[in-house]
Amino acid sequence: MQNAFMMMKRMTAGATAVLALVAGQASAQGFPVKPVRIVAPYVPGGTVDALSRALAAQLSEEFGQQVVVENRAGASGNIGAEYVAGAEPDGHVLLLTASTVIVNPLVMKEKQRFDLHKDFTPIGMVASTPLVFVVSPQSGIETVGDFIKQAKAHPDKINFGVGGFGSGGHLAMETFNVRAGTSIPMVIYKGSAPALTDIVGGQLSAIMDPVLTTLPFVSTGRLKAIAVTGERRSALLPSVPTLSEAGVPNMDFVSWYGMWGPAGIPEAVSRRVQAGLTKVLGSPQFKAWLDKQGMVAGTVTGKQFGDYVRQESKKYAQAVADAKIEPK
Repeated sequence: MQNAFMMMKRMTAGATAVLALVAGQASAQGFPVKPVRIVAPYVPGGTVDALSRALAAQLSEEFGQQVVVENRAGASGNIGAEYVAGAEPDGHVLLLTASTVIVNPLVMKEKQRFDLHKDFTPIGMVASTPLVFVVSPQSGIETVGDFIKQAKAHPDKINFGVGGFGSGGHLAMETFNVRAGTSIPMVIYKGSAPALTDIVGGQLSAIMDPVLTTLPFVSTGRLKAIAVTGERRSALLPSVPTLSEAGVPNMDFVSWYGMWGPAGIPEAVSRRVQAGLTKVLGSPQFKAWLDKQGMVAGTVTGKQFGDYVRQESKKYAQAVADAKIEPK
């Protein structure tokens, strides 16, 4: 009797698994059956918004269904992320956000009401960009070595600008202090634009910010780039060394942008979205658009992307601990 019960239990479990697989395949074959929404958790006009709209236009063609961008800003991107975490897990609501999503819980006192690794399905990295270390041409600083010497010789005259508390640039500069043995104070701004303007005006010494925001200043001679973060030089600034080349190792901080769906999306649907993303990222048209923004197309999807984000989370947690950053 016990054997018969166990056999029936196994048969039921097997049938359930088969039905789930068939349902997933069927939903993938019909996906998408309605417009797909990409939630950009920031205000219109920023990098995430622009990237979302460029991607949506290409995915609309790939999916044969309209893909629209929905801005749900607030709480450093958490409001939009929470919305997607609670959405129907059918692949029709996706999140596109910046790497700050893994920094927020490390530097904010307010508890994040979602777990990126448990409440979402990783789709893939969309793009990444290095940070550019810029100073004023009038400062007389030509290299990172010059900057460190001045910071140690005149600590009261050198400071760093931060485009936002807990941003990638903030953690990169705090880590720079640790690696270079400096104690350069941070001036926190509400955005990169005023900080960059203050460097031009001589009120601020330096900042590390993405290529997209710094390149217009560098290309017109208003700011001087002395290094870039990451493992390799930027194609848009080929003569500018990496921080590792300049003598400050382990500075592979980059701003990256990724796509997620709610947890529980059928695997077949997730693979369909991943395939669409991969095709768009590999298209000459989208790559050309990314080049103009100083970005590089992402190359990891699914589990590989999830693993990458976990490693990044550990790196940022270590950076916060090393710099002794207190949550605000």
